[in-house]
Amino acid sequence: MTKNMPLLFETFLQRLSVSVDEGDFREAMADVATGLDLLAFAYLSLPPGSDGKPMLISNYPALWTARYLENRYQNVDPVIVRASYRKPPFRWGFDLKSF
Repeated sequence: MTKNMPLLFETFLQRLSVSVDEGDFREAMADVATGLDLLAFAYLSLPPGSDGKPMLISNYPALWTARYLENRYQNVDPVIVRASYRKPPFRWGFDLKSF
């Protein structure tokens, strides 16, 4: 992890405060992901109710994100399912046991 986490976080918050569109948000997320040595990021906003369209902003390939939303994988994605009912942060990854 970065030694200068407070500066990275502060810069991220400043960039978010002046973001005017999805592109600005995506760039700010990409920069903080790079600063944290992360290869990828995803931000998923789920509308209330089942009839709204979710919004996914990430640096994953566009074909994959389109497929993810088209097939409604957010309804079975274990990370999304857990985050929807459990608010505190949690660890996840291939090497962890099931939730």
